[in-house]
Amino acid sequence: MDSKELQERQAFLDDIANYQYIRQDGRLVLEPFCVYLSHCFGFDGILEFSPQPRDVYLLLIDIIRERLGDEEAKKKIQCQNVVDWRPELAHIFPERQMTCIHLGALVMVSHDWIYAIGHSLLGIPEPEEGGKYFAWVKEDWLAVYTFINGYHNAFVSFQKKFDRENIGKSGYSLFEALHLSRAKDINFDEAVSQLKGRHDAYQAAMSQISKSLEDGYYLEAIALEECLISNCLFNFLDGAGSKLTNPSFHTLLKEASDRRDSAYDYPQELLSQLDKWRKARNIAIHGFISSTSMELDLSHANFRKSAKTTALLGEEYCKAVVSWYEVECVNFVRHEFPREKKETVH
Repeated sequence: MDSKELQERQAFLDDIANYQYIRQDGRLVLEPFCVYLSHCFGFDGILEFSPQPRDVYLLLIDIIRERLGDEEAKKKIQCQNVVDWRPELAHIFPERQMTCIHLGALVMVSHDWIYAIGHSLLGIPEPEEGGKYFAWVKEDWLAVYTFINGYHNAFVSFQKKFDRENIGKSGYSLFEALHLSRAKDINFDEAVSQLKGRHDAYQAAMSQISKSLEDGYYLEAIALEECLISNCLFNFLDGAGSKLTNPSFHTLLKEASDRRDSAYDYPQELLSQLDKWRKARNIAIHGFISSTSMELDLSHANFRKSAKTTALLGEEYCKAVVSWYEVECVNFVRHEFPREKKETVH
């Protein structure tokens, strides 16, 4: 294999590693997916096993129509003209149109479609036990595995992004509700109800913190802030697998700071700032006792100034912690499948 061919193969792998499966508007363009999948089989030297791109295309269309019905399918399957179509694109878009599949349809049928590519189109025997829905893709099929696994990760990541963006409106995360229903062995609706209740409690706490600050009740604001931040940290650590019993604020911060898990993004800088705030919180509480017992106007004035600063910082940290939690809670449901073997280098 000469250097030019090696470069071409590497360029192809780079292309599929960076392939945009789902557009920003939440749609899969079907034709290039089907063609690229066939090219992946060719790259791996198993083109004879490859399903025809047209068959992969029709398989998804048929599943959507069967599952959603013709009327709903028409809304979820849209055809658009290919802008700046050129003859060299004819092997992908022979009719100068692209077929765009709405995310709403993919959520319903994606797993069945990918599963059927292997077990219906390729005729690979179905597994006796359940498991990974694309287990028919052998891991030593470097390009095919990269492409299908990449589609799986991109598809779920897009759903998680959509889920995050709607927490503020809905009051809960769909992925967190799924995790909670499994972890507590409750039905999904009950999990949603619990998360909505918690979201409302957070909103009420933030409103009360703002009111306490406006009214000059800084110790009350600090107490509410510590409670809210602690609750967020506890729920996150519990969802991430840390089982703690009545932990202190300091314990929660230390546990979060010490955890190392690639599935989550731990905001070390924020956690460090929170630990400093925790110490300022302690000073504020003890400073109140000292200033009132000494009965000195100057001491009391200094305490109020310090407490106000701590309370205002706490309000900002509450917003930052809640925002971080809403970003990470969707990851309580893991979606990346670990490889069973090391990648084969071709």
